[in-house]
Amino acid sequence: MRCVLCGNTRFSRIHSLGKCTTCGLVQVVPMPSEKEIQKLYHEDIEHFAPYIAQIPVHREYFRKKIKEINTQYAIRNTQCHLLDIGCAMGILLKEAKKAGYKAQGVDISADAVAYCRKKGFSVSQRWPTSKFDVITAFEIIEHERDPKRMMSRVYKLLNKGGLAFLTTPNHDSFWRKIMGTWWVGYHHPEHVTFWDPQSLTYLLKTSGFRNIKIQRDSPRPFPLSFVFTRGADYMPWAARILKPIGKLLDRFHLKNPINPWDDLIMYGRK
Repeated sequence: MRCVLCGNTRFSRIHSLGKCTTCGLVQVVPMPSEKEIQKLYHEDIEHFAPYIAQIPVHREYFRKKIKEINTQYAIRNTQCHLLDIGCAMGILLKEAKKAGYKAQGVDISADAVAYCRKKGFSVSQRWPTSKFDVITAFEIIEHERDPKRMMSRVYKLLNKGGLAFLTTPNHDSFWRKIMGTWWVGYHHPEHVTFWDPQSLTYLLKTSGFRNIKIQRDSPRPFPLSFVFTRGADYMPWAARILKPIGKLLDRFHLKNPINPWDDLIMYGRK
């Protein structure tokens, strides 16, 4: 077994996972094949239901991310071409277009692609060949069994000076250490790699990126009820208690801004 990031063959153990002793990447051991990973992705729109139910939350979050790109990284949105990898329901694409970007997306899910096309977005299951000024990938890299290949493709598709903008759950987070095997990042079988600032820096540097910045992501404005309804999904043994509490709190429209996946956000320029 080799590390999918640096090729090292020595690992320490974290639960049932392996942590590379060289670059720090944590990965599933043994790594499933591409065909095995493909089987984890359901082709039914119903599995997007929790995400669709929280579209206003994600819309506000992505609106903020577009502003960050504009202000912090001096991207001129006029005639700026943006690609969103794993675009799901096209929420970021909509906010980018509203801000003046020429935006398109790519997603492995045929259902997500069909949904976005009905909304009028340019989305495909195949990676494009044209160049972009900004490429985003929110909570995507942890799904990749070959993350170096993905970032190599991102780098190649960016114009010189272009910006890569990614998020992923932080395996070095306080909550992961406290929750152990109950950590939310472990409860998705399609997550095959787990990242921290050390491994992310290695990934971006070896992919050719410069001006790399990695920090804790900002919270999303979830309703307070979200903590209980999603908690019931991850702890089914407590669902009979958590779900009624969540429904009760829904009536009060209280917000609880949180970063539920302990996400890191990272930027790098070509």
